[in-house]
Amino acid sequence: TEFWDKMQAEWEEMARRNWISENQEAPGQVTISTIEKGYYFHTENPFKDWPGAFEEGLKKMKEGDLPVTILYLEAAILQEPNDAEAWQFLGITQAENENEQAAIVALQR
Repeated sequence: TEFWDKMQAEWEEMARRNWISENQEAPGQVTISTIEKGYYFHTENPFKDWPGAFEEGLKKMKEGDLPVTILYLEAAILQEPNDAEAWQFLGITQAENENEQAAIVALQR
């Protein structure tokens, strides 16, 4: 039953973040375009205009600070939406942070 309890918790988390419905935005987050549909960026990202956000994100990743790494990488992608390397590291970091749905969407991008 532990497995099913975990699956139920993840399903409820996906529903809470509106990942199940492709046409709705999650509160507190925003998509950057229809191309990135399914990945919700933090709207309260203090690093969104940070110069060198990608490099800072890599530094924080090496330090093991996953939540801050995610913010930096999201900022880098907001600045350069077609940066495949930033998407890749964002997906890896989301997976390490046990946010599988966001990891999948980022890695698919």
